[in-house]
Amino acid sequence: MKKILQKRWSDILIGIFLLLMLIPQTRQPVQVAIQRMIAFSPKTIEKQDQKQLQSYEMLMQNPSRQTINLSQSKGKVALVNFWATWCPPCIAEMPDFQKLHQDYQNQIDFFFVTQDSWEKVEKFEQKRAYQLPYFQLIQPGKEFNYTQLPTTYLIDKEGNIVLEKTGIASWNSDKFRQTLDQLIAQ
Repeated sequence: MKKILQKRWSDILIGIFLLLMLIPQTRQPVQVAIQRMIAFSPKTIEKQDQKQLQSYEMLMQNPSRQTINLSQSKGKVALVNFWATWCPPCIAEMPDFQKLHQDYQNQIDFFFVTQDSWEKVEKFEQKRAYQLPYFQLIQPGKEFNYTQLPTTYLIDKEGNIVLEKTGIASWNSDKFRQTLDQLIAQ
């Protein structure tokens, strides 16, 4: 038996992995763990290729059912993340966003925008103990053309989209924090 295990250990691991992917209760945690392992620091857009927001008009609703407009962030650095509670790459990014929000909440406006119901968002938040500013989208902004989740935009004080990232990224990296620090200092 020991010799069989030594020869077939990789087959056994693949079998266990496939089994975990078939079981609904373990599928999402496995997907999230894999996504976190493959995440890299996002890259900013070259200055000459950056788009400038023509309008800051994007209406959202906070959990208190108040309407918020992205225009409140004009002249500030803003991070807008489109996500969903059912999206493994979105879930994988949330610990990094939580750390960034803790450290930069007084310097950057954060918007975590979803189309999920508030009940789903509240369950998600309670289960993971995140304290992020969640919003439901009412009216999308013209410059935010996201078709996949997650999609994240970083906007500088002049309204330039300096980063547009679709898919998972390592947001709490030193490189990204340097980018944030430079944008705040401008």
